[in-house]
Amino acid sequence: MRLDLLRILAGALVLGLAGGYSLLATSRAAGTQQPPVAPTRTEVVLLGTGTPPADPDRSGPATAVVVNGTPYLVDMGAGIVRRAKSAVVDKGVAALDPVKLRVVFLTHLHSDHTVGYPDLLLTPWVLGRRVPLEVFGPVGIKSMTEHVLEAYRADFETRTKDRELFTVGAFPEGHAVNAHEVAAGVVYKDANVTVTAFPTKHAMESFGYRFDTADRSIVISGDTNPTQATIDACNGCDVLMHEVLTKEWLAKRPDFQGYAARFHTTTAQLTELATKARPRLLILYHASIAIRPSVDSERSTPATLLHEMSGYAGRVVVGRDLDVY
Repeated sequence: MRLDLLRILAGALVLGLAGGYSLLATSRAAGTQQPPVAPTRTEVVLLGTGTPPADPDRSGPATAVVVNGTPYLVDMGAGIVRRAKSAVVDKGVAALDPVKLRVVFLTHLHSDHTVGYPDLLLTPWVLGRRVPLEVFGPVGIKSMTEHVLEAYRADFETRTKDRELFTVGAFPEGHAVNAHEVAAGVVYKDANVTVTAFPTKHAMESFGYRFDTADRSIVISGDTNPTQATIDACNGCDVLMHEVLTKEWLAKRPDFQGYAARFHTTTAQLTELATKARPRLLILYHASIAIRPSVDSERSTPATLLHEMSGYAGRVVVGRDLDVY
């Protein structure tokens, strides 16, 4: 009986040792395996959806396409850096920390789309950005860049000469800019994204941009009259962001109707364009609306805008600052 018990215990010990070795071998083998590749994740963050008037609810035009934690900006309207920081704090989009803002594409050079240029150049640098800002845009962006740099030359000099007193702006390359004047076609490509510019129709040279990532295709119109190029750029894209003016607001602004007819897009025109472009999601931005009537009672409400777009059968939303799609 005792001998049988010893045999049972010995067998259990052998099995235990064998099992332990098997587990150890499995653990070691697993340790040599490559971790699974994380799927690409692309987000569209609306940093500013407004128009030229000062609207506390809608900052100047600016959009971030965030791919695998890297931000790519379109336009740099008023408040761009503070809205980016708001996206970090309020929406958890860590990629939009100001020091990480380094690549931007401009649809055109009107003031409401570029007035944030000094902010985007200076604020992240003061906070510690170590690399030059890469700016892509129409002809004229190089000249604008030269003038912005010259305007703040005294700031650059005073912030960098007293290194023993403080370290603000400690990296001179952080306030450098590489300005690129673009033409239609692929204008940028890296491991995350391919960016293609296409011509639009506005009061000056202008472009829209298509972003292609591993998981999404995103088209941003900028200011424009309806164009076939926009339809072709989308062609079933995942997201189309397009400017729009309501008929209700235009009826109150006879002084603006002629200009709008040549260089902007009405709700009726966008309904037709989006029906042909077939985006999975249509985001209305840079629209003639006010979130609060007390800000601008002349402008339309978001509800009126959506009502005027009711002829569009696809999914459509009114973009608001700090929305994430």
